[in-house]
Amino acid sequence: MLGVRARATALGATVLVGMMAPQQAAALRGAGEPAAAQARADAGVLRLYLARHGQTDWNLEGRLQGSADIPLNRTGRQQAALLAQRLSGVRLDAVYSSELRRSRETAAIVHGSAPSIALAGLNERRLGAFEGRIGGPEYARRSRDPDDALDGGESLSQFFARVRAALTGILAHHGSGSILVVGHGGTNQMIVRALFGLSAERALAFQQANDELYLCELASGRPVRFWKLDERY
Repeated sequence: MLGVRARATALGATVLVGMMAPQQAAALRGAGEPAAAQARADAGVLRLYLARHGQTDWNLEGRLQGSADIPLNRTGRQQAALLAQRLSGVRLDAVYSSELRRSRETAAIVHGSAPSIALAGLNERRLGAFEGRIGGPEYARRSRDPDDALDGGESLSQFFARVRAALTGILAHHGSGSILVVGHGGTNQMIVRALFGLSAERALAFQQANDELYLCELASGRPVRFWKLDERY
């Protein structure tokens, strides 16, 4: 398959290593198949591209952002432009973002002619007293407690329920085709948790950089398939 290698991940899914661009992933799925056969195979398949917003100054400083409305920095805008380039061969039916500026700015650069929809349910977790601080042992311990609201923030249980509800609403509107979700580090952990039925511990081990792109392929009657874009090959 064009030199692409597969390996298992902690998600219990399959990652194809060596995808040079999302359009190549589509070519791999349909390699050698007549167009009509490929169209039948794609019926009822939803491809959910999952990106994180571009870099902010607080990302660079290691500060916890949470609900703080921090804009993209120059690097973040460049990362968003690169994301748009990576997805240039994909016909997106919609682009979803959170209502926070760093996510909306990324989506605005990427969405092209696709509708861009901002949802509060995709906002990053509210971190209460920890917002603006550098993470440390206390935050690492308390943020994993499912019922700790972090002194005026949002508990992990509340956060997961909110993101899962937003994801359910998105999926209800898209039975097939391709969509992009531009989320946050924590938000995307909860999306992956919901899609794969992961425990909180396993979901929190999922780390996505500001410039990483994933593809989740959903089809009725079969497990979710999961790819990571890797341009090293």
